[in-house]
Formats: sequence, C-alpha cells, structure tokens
Amino acid sequence: MNKKAIELLYRSFDDSLTPREKEQLEEALAGSKELREEKERITAMRGAISASAAKSFKPFFAERVMRRIASTRERSRSAEAFFESLQYAFRRVAVVGATVIIALAVYNFVKTGDVSVAGVLGMPQETLEEVLESPFDFTLEELL
Repeated sequence: MNKKAIELLYRSFDDSLTPREKEQLEEALAGSKELREEKERITAMRGAISASAAKSFKPFFAERVMRRIASTRERSRSAEAFFESLQYAFRRVAVVGATVIIALAVYNFVKTGDVSVAGVLGMPQETLEEVLESPFDFTLEELL
C-alpha cells in the first residue's frame, strides 16, 4: 500500500479532500485490494463506535460528570477542614498534657529527692528485701 494513499484514506473520514486528492484516492482504491479492505475495516469500526456511543451516554453526560467532580472536591475540602480543626484542637490538648506531665514529674522529683525514673514517677523506692518479703509475713508481723 502507498503511504500517501493511506494518509488520504484516513483524512477522507474526517476532512474534505480537494478534487485532486479525491481523484488520487479513487485511483488508489481501484488499484489496491488491501486499501479497499482497510477502508471497509475503518468504516465498520467507526460505525460500531458511533453505535455504542449513542447507547452508553445519556443526555447531559458531561454536566453530570462535572457536577460529580465538583461535589467530590467539596467533600474533600470539608474533610480537610474537619481534620485541620482536629489538628488545631489536639495541639492545645497536647500542650496542656505535656505541661501537666512535666509539672507532675517536677513535683515528684522535689517530693522524693530521687533523680531516678521511679522518683520522677513518684514510685516509692523499695529494697530487694521488701520486694522478696512475703505479704503474708508482713500481715503476721502486724498482728503480733
């Protein structure tokens, strides 16, 4: 097949050809069976596409799509605003919580005078003997 003839064939479906180009295309179609088959194939494909497009899209398809895109954007903006307000509120809670934790740690440190994690957390220092001593023995000693 001639490259120029194929180009003319494709253009003939969408654009109007000059009389000279029409004549060249007709000559090429008359002389080439492959070019005639290509034209039939393209004509059938365009017909199938146009027939299926009419069934698949209802009226105002573009407007419905644009409306759906706009509503999706609005939903995402409202979700972003919600999460931004949560983030703003959480910052305040986090600052207050951190301040309270530091104040309690300082209070426990001053009260116990211990520079350990147990002292800062306000846990009493226990010796190994106290930990290993049975609670039952301790209650018996109190009774006597």
